[in-house]
Amino acid sequence: MKYEIAAELGIPVHQGSEDYWGHVSSRDCGAVGGHMVRKMIEMAERSLVNKQGTY
Repeated sequence: MKYEIAAELGIPVHQGSEDYWGHVSSRDCGAVGGHMVRKMIEMAERSLVNKQGTY
Protein backbone atom coordinates (compact mmCIF):
# COMPACT_ATOMS: atom_id res chain seq x y z
CA MET A 1 0.00 0.00 0.00
CA LYS A 2 2.84 2.40 0.85
CA TYR A 3 4.39 2.19 -2.60
CA GLU A 4 1.03 2.53 -4.36
CA ILE A 5 0.26 5.72 -2.46
CA ALA A 6 3.74 7.12 -3.10
CA ALA A 7 3.21 6.51 -6.82
CA GLU A 8 -0.21 8.20 -6.69
CA LEU A 9 1.39 11.25 -5.05
CA GLY A 10 4.25 11.30 -7.57
CA ILE A 11 6.93 10.54 -4.98
CA PRO A 12 9.91 8.74 -6.57
CA VAL A 13 10.31 5.64 -4.40
CA HIS A 14 11.25 2.24 -5.75
CA GLN A 15 10.48 -1.01 -4.01
CA GLY A 16 13.66 -2.60 -2.77
CA SER A 17 14.89 -5.08 -0.27
CA GLU A 18 16.23 -2.37 2.05
CA ASP A 19 13.06 -0.24 2.17
CA TYR A 20 15.22 2.90 2.45
CA TRP A 21 13.46 6.26 2.06
CA GLY A 22 16.36 8.52 3.09
CA HIS A 23 16.16 10.57 -0.11
CA VAL A 24 12.47 11.41 0.49
CA SER A 25 11.64 14.51 2.53
CA SER A 26 9.87 14.25 5.87
CA ARG A 27 6.96 16.17 4.41
CA ASP A 28 6.51 13.64 1.61
CA CYS A 29 6.84 10.70 4.01
CA GLY A 30 4.18 12.29 6.19
CA ALA A 31 1.89 12.69 3.20
CA VAL A 32 2.27 9.00 2.36
CA GLY A 33 1.60 8.03 5.98
CA GLY A 34 -1.45 10.26 6.17
CA HIS A 35 -2.94 8.77 3.03
CA MET A 36 -2.22 5.26 4.31
CA VAL A 37 -4.10 6.00 7.54
CA ARG A 38 -7.09 7.42 5.63
CA LYS A 39 -7.27 4.35 3.39
CA MET A 40 -6.98 1.96 6.34
CA ILE A 41 -9.78 3.80 8.17
CA GLU A 42 -11.97 3.57 5.06
CA MET A 43 -11.29 -0.17 4.80
CA ALA A 44 -12.08 -0.71 8.49
CA GLU A 45 -15.32 1.27 8.22
CA ARG A 46 -16.38 -0.74 5.17
CA SER A 47 -15.60 -3.95 7.02
CA LEU A 48 -17.75 -2.87 9.97
CA VAL A 49 -20.64 -1.90 7.71
CA ASN A 50 -20.47 -5.26 5.92
CA LYS A 51 -20.43 -7.16 9.23
CA GLN A 52 -23.43 -5.22 10.57
CA GLY A 53 -25.47 -6.12 7.51
CA THR A 54 -25.00 -9.87 8.01
CA TYR A 55 -26.92 -10.22 11.29
